Amino acid sequence: MKPKLILMSHGKMAAETLHSAKMITGDLANAAIVSMTETDGLSGTTEKLKKILESSDQEPTLILADLKGGTPCNAAMMQMDSRPNLRVLSGLNLAMVIEAALSSIEDLDELVDHLLMIGKNAVEKIELPDYDEELEYEE
Repeated sequence: MKPKLILMSHGKMAAETLHSAKMITGDLANAAIVSMTETDGLSGTTEKLKKILESSDQEPTLILADLKGGTPCNAAMMQMDSRPNLRVLSGLNLAMVIEAALSSIEDLDELVDHLLMIGKNAVEKIELPDYDEELEYEE
């Protein structure tokens, strides 16, 4: 069975990223979100996350958080001690969510390593191809 996926972010980034992923991959039944509001703080964000984690018992779970050191990521990290089947990655991006949805990897640690590579490779400087100033055409 694939690990449960939880997206966490400041504001609506997690919800919108999941929505965008569903446009590409279809339904992601085993995914949930925690969207931190301006008034949640650490305690409110932690409570939102705990409700989701309680419903998933001790099943393998991967949290993709938007920003290392941010409140959503910190709330997720605080749950790691009591949940041995919980892993947290920061740097939430659409490529990671799509790959998590489409990947057949079931082992939690293997999936984490794979998504870490996907996330890093998704960040790249885009440049236009180098075209010659004068194009020659054969007649």
